[in-house]
Amino acid sequence: MLTIYWADSNTPLRWQAGSSIPATAPLWLDLVDPSDEERRYAESVLAAKLPTRDQTSALELSNRMRATATTLRLNLPAFVRAEQGQGAMTPLGFVLTPQLLVSVRYAESLAFNAVDQVIRGADAPDNSVDLFVALLETIVNVGADRLQEIAGDLSRQSRAIFSESGSHSRQLRGALFKVGSMQRQVTQIRQAMLGTARIVTWLRDGAPDWVGADAHARLCTVHTDIGALTEFDQQLNDRIQFLLDAVLGFINNDQNDIMKVLTVITVVTIPPMILAGIWGMNFKSIPEYNWEHGYAFGLTMIVLSMLLPLAWFRWKKWL
Repeated sequence: MLTIYWADSNTPLRWQAGSSIPATAPLWLDLVDPSDEERRYAESVLAAKLPTRDQTSALELSNRMRATATTLRLNLPAFVRAEQGQGAMTPLGFVLTPQLLVSVRYAESLAFNAVDQVIRGADAPDNSVDLFVALLETIVNVGADRLQEIAGDLSRQSRAIFSESGSHSRQLRGALFKVGSMQRQVTQIRQAMLGTARIVTWLRDGAPDWVGADAHARLCTVHTDIGALTEFDQQLNDRIQFLLDAVLGFINNDQNDIMKVLTVITVVTIPPMILAGIWGMNFKSIPEYNWEHGYAFGLTMIVLSMLLPLAWFRWKKWL
């Protein structure tokens, strides 16, 4: 999918092969999982090649950020879907010139949807650099909002785990999956913020002159925000690790309780089984067979042989 935005229009256009495109130079080309035809059209407008998916996924810094006199190529190897915390992360690539911004991504993004709404409004950016910085700001803001949501979910989960009604094994297993999901989401957001921070730092320290002083100041603010998010992320990670340890500890205690019950049952049933085995051998010389109350005596001894171990466990406070 290819969406075209113009600086003098609040109405973007969804590109289709053979469709009529205004002659005015566009401000932003947003490609989402583009087809070959969409890539060729975007490359014809840009007058340069777009990065492939493998190139945007590369981890090497030399492949993430490149600059010429009039073009910046910036890639985030892992970003999209980090905001939702669902599914595999996909790369995001930018090509920025003084007149045009081209973005290449492979999934929907909350940050891009938010910027799409801004462009349709009265305060839309009127140049490619401001639009690009607005995208970076929105990426960080969406990441911050998601971390705050996770923090709220984590607090609710913590209260549920440490409540008296939340210590059942089935609930603990459910809590383990939920806390593990939060851990995955925080890790994905951390990866996305780390890639964004590297781009922002690189632009802040070595952006070409046409980026402008105003954009440079906004980039410094974005860098500060990412630093604050990193600290908040670390706090969340510590809380998640504590909850994981607590849940595993509760589950381990439940397993120990089960083993304790099985041990008690085993110990309690051994004496009556021995007595029943002795009196069940049917030898003629067993004197209890000839007692008037031998049957009642045998039952009483079997019951006492069960109660005495239980009383001993109770006295030792093991039950």
